[in-house]
Amino acid sequence: MHKSAKIDFFTVEIPDGTDFESILRKLHQKPLDSEKRNADINDDWFRLARGTLSEDGYLGDMMRISMAPAGFRANLNGKVTAVNLDKDEGMAECSAFYFDFENSILVLQRNSKAVSAGQMASYFKRIADVDGEVEILPILRPTDLMKVKVLPVIRKIHISSTIVDQMLKMDWIDGATKRIIQNAAQAESPAIEIVMKSAREKGATLNHAVAVETIESWLQIHDALSDDENAIVNKIVVTGKDESGATAEFDLLKDRMFTVMNFQWEPDDSKFWKTRSDHVQQAWDLHKADLIRTLASQEEK
Repeated sequence: MHKSAKIDFFTVEIPDGTDFESILRKLHQKPLDSEKRNADINDDWFRLARGTLSEDGYLGDMMRISMAPAGFRANLNGKVTAVNLDKDEGMAECSAFYFDFENSILVLQRNSKAVSAGQMASYFKRIADVDGEVEILPILRPTDLMKVKVLPVIRKIHISSTIVDQMLKMDWIDGATKRIIQNAAQAESPAIEIVMKSAREKGATLNHAVAVETIESWLQIHDALSDDENAIVNKIVVTGKDESGATAEFDLLKDRMFTVMNFQWEPDDSKFWKTRSDHVQQAWDLHKADLIRTLASQEEK
């Protein structure tokens, strides 16, 4: 069966000074069958399933084990049979990743049923007992978030999202965003539309700190819940004025840095891991120079 998936690029920020490389190295030393690799997050189990450690980085595989009922299987004649699992079993999906030690860049395979960036952040916070939030932040093209941050005037933010139950379980969402989601859920609203506008006076702008916090919060929700077929957060557009006074508009979801991998699904877990990990490594090799330049240009600003 032919499949395709996106591969996204991120930075990893850990506030208490813990080094992500050291977390990976310590976890890699635990036996593959060790339960100390497991973390229970929102009724599913997550674990670092396997990995390869090198001098340059870590090539790993994050596993999500869904403990929900597996459902049914059926043949083309319509015969339906329940999928029976033992009490300690669930349906497994994996996301291959690569973390480059020198540049602190994370390359992650996006899989709608596997491990999202937000879930991966929650996993490493819990597994390493981090004091504070682990943030896995998407690397945006130079025309994105960093340019939004330095806009002298932010006139408008437009965010559009559907409502899903999973949002209510995200304990890492900031309080203001959480209240919006809770109010929408209680009102039985099928969607959320947020439009923030500055006053009409010349030079009027939205508060930059609040604006950026709002944008980053919804970007994280997008990363945690969206996939190729179902964009939960489907719009984050920012309009403002640049240094010359010209109008500038940024679509933060369309300008993300990613690549697409195409592959054949294989019933052999080891072979399938080899296929996915090869694609993730190739994506890093292909985009490494561009990613490093992008981060360097953002740091200069």
